[in-house]
Amino acid sequence: MNFNSLFTKIIFVFTISIALFLALFFSYFSYQKNFLNKQVIDNYIEITRYIHDNRLPPEEIESYLNKLNFELEMNPKKIIDNAVNIGAGPGFNIVKNQDNFYLLILAPNFKILFKDSRIYSFEYLGFWILVIVFIIFTLSFLWIIQSLRPLKNLKDQIQSFSNGNLEIDCKSDKKDEIADVANEFDTAVKKIALLLNSRQLFLRTVMHELKTPIAKGRIVSELIDDNKQKDRMISIFDKLNFLINDFSNIEQIVSKNYKINKFPISIDKILEKSIDMMMLENPQKKIEIENISNILIKVDLDLFALALKNLLDNGVKYSSDKKVKIIQKDNEILIISNGDKLQKPLEEYFKPYHNDTSNKNHGMGLGLYIVSEILNIHNMQLKYEHLENANIFKINL
Repeated sequence: MNFNSLFTKIIFVFTISIALFLALFFSYFSYQKNFLNKQVIDNYIEITRYIHDNRLPPEEIESYLNKLNFELEMNPKKIIDNAVNIGAGPGFNIVKNQDNFYLLILAPNFKILFKDSRIYSFEYLGFWILVIVFIIFTLSFLWIIQSLRPLKNLKDQIQSFSNGNLEIDCKSDKKDEIADVANEFDTAVKKIALLLNSRQLFLRTVMHELKTPIAKGRIVSELIDDNKQKDRMISIFDKLNFLINDFSNIEQIVSKNYKINKFPISIDKILEKSIDMMMLENPQKKIEIENISNILIKVDLDLFALALKNLLDNGVKYSSDKKVKIIQKDNEILIISNGDKLQKPLEEYFKPYHNDTSNKNHGMGLGLYIVSEILNIHNMQLKYEHLENANIFKINL
C-alpha cells in the first residue's frame, strides 16, 4: 500500500472517521441505556417510598401496583435466577429479565416480585440523526472517491506517455479541476506529438537527401582509375553513410523510440566496432588496449559500441596527450585519459546540451548524455573518478 497516495489518505481518514462514529454510536447507546435505567429506578423509588411510608400489607401493595400496570409474578425464582440487577434501595431491588423490568419488594416477613407491564423505550431521535449523518458521510466518501477516479486514469496515461506512447487520449468532458488538468495535458501531449513528428519528418528528410548524394558519390568513386584514390574516396563515402545511420540511431535514442536488440557478443568485438566507428587513420597511436577479453556479454551491439565510441572519442579529444587507454578489469571496463578533473559532477554531463556551444573546443554536450541513455537501457552504470591526473570512466557490466 502506498501511504503517499491521495486515495490511501482519504480511505485512512474515512476509516478513522468510521471508528470514531462507531465509538460515538455505542457511547450514545450506553448513555440511553443508563438514562432509561435511571428513569426506571427514580420511578420505582417513588413507588417504594409510598409503600413504605404507608406500611402497606401485601394485599394492598398488589392492589396499588396493579393500578400502576404491575403484575404479580407467580414464579419469582425463575425470573430472579436469570435476571440482571440494575438497582436497589431501602426495601426493594430492581432487576431486568430480557426486556422486562421487575420490582422486588423486600419486607421482614415477605418478598414479592412484580412485573412492570409498561413499555420503556430509548429516545430514537438521536439514533436516527446518527444514522442519517453516517449515510451522508458514506455517500460523500463514495462521491469523492468516484470524483478522484479520473485522476488514476490520468496518472496511467501520463505513465504511458513517459514510456514513449504519444497516442494517449486523456480528454475529459467533466467540469471539475481534474478534468481541466486532463484536458490541458491532452492538449500539451498533442502539441508535443506534433512537434516530435515534425522533427522526425525533418530529420528523416534531411538524412534521405544526404544519402542520395552519398550513394551517387560512392558509385562515382568506383570509376576512379587510381586504386589508392578510389579506396580513399570509397572509405570517405562509407564513413559518411555510417555517420548518417549513427545519427539516426542517436535520434531514436533521444526520442525513446529505439527498439533494443540484445544478443551475446564478445567485448573485444564490441571494442573493434567502436574503434571503427571513430574513423581514425591510425587508431593504434591514439588508443591503448589492455586486457580486453573475448568474454560474452548480452548487449545491443550498435548501441553499446556507440557508447564506448563516445567515451573513447571524449578521451582522445579532451586528454592532454590526445590519447586514451581502455582496460577490462574484473566486471568493469575502464576508459582512462590524462587531463584535468571534470568541473561539474558527472550527473550534470548526463543532461543533453550541457556544454557552452560558444566554446569551439567543445561539442553540443550530447556525448555523455547518449552514453548514459544507452547504459540505462542495458541496466548498467557509468562511474567516474580522477586519480593521479587521470580521468577514469568505469562501466559496470
